[in-house]
Amino acid sequence: MTLARRRILKFAMASSALATLSACGAGNMAGMVSGGGGGGKSWGDIAKSFKNLMNQAVDGVAETQESIAMLAEALGLKQEAATLRGEAKNIREKGTSFAASDLDESVNVTNDGLGRINDKLAQAGSLNAGEKQKIGEAMANYAPAALKVGLAGVEAALAIADASSAGTPTPADGMEVISLAKDIPSKGPAIVKFAKLSIQGFKDLRAIAKENDIAVPATDE
Repeated sequence: MTLARRRILKFAMASSALATLSACGAGNMAGMVSGGGGGGKSWGDIAKSFKNLMNQAVDGVAETQESIAMLAEALGLKQEAATLRGEAKNIREKGTSFAASDLDESVNVTNDGLGRINDKLAQAGSLNAGEKQKIGEAMANYAPAALKVGLAGVEAALAIADASSAGTPTPADGMEVISLAKDIPSKGPAIVKFAKLSIQGFKDLRAIAKENDIAVPATDE
């Protein structure tokens, strides 16, 4: 299987899984994960997985915002590009110590940027070859970034489900585990929210780009 084909399948799976898991709610997700038969992961495993996915989410969020900033610049939206880059820098600097409110702000800034870019593209009319190339390059960066944060979102949704059925961690689990357990109910949903926005934003932009005869990376179609 080619790299492009693997990316198509992963993108489609991440998109579908995010929609399904988000619609289930934590209780139903927990049943899906455990197969309805009880048991589940230990807090040590849950915490380790969540720590890893937070690193992936930080990279994916920042790369998504940087890619969207490239798109904004290509369309002359300099202020939006600067704001997006500022958010990307902020999340990179905070790393896994980010708060859920940081991601909420990232969602707001990213959603605003995507909206302005969509409007600009829809009204662009005739784009010259140079503009199309810059937009295509930005979309080529956006696709893997959206996939990265999308997969982190799927893992976050599963972590929420695992945590909901794992009871309360004890001092025997370790202070790091207890700290991460406190993060899951707030940071987990924030990661899922950004992941859904990132993937849907790419799909919307891809549709408009195709209407303008701009080459875009293949994903789920």
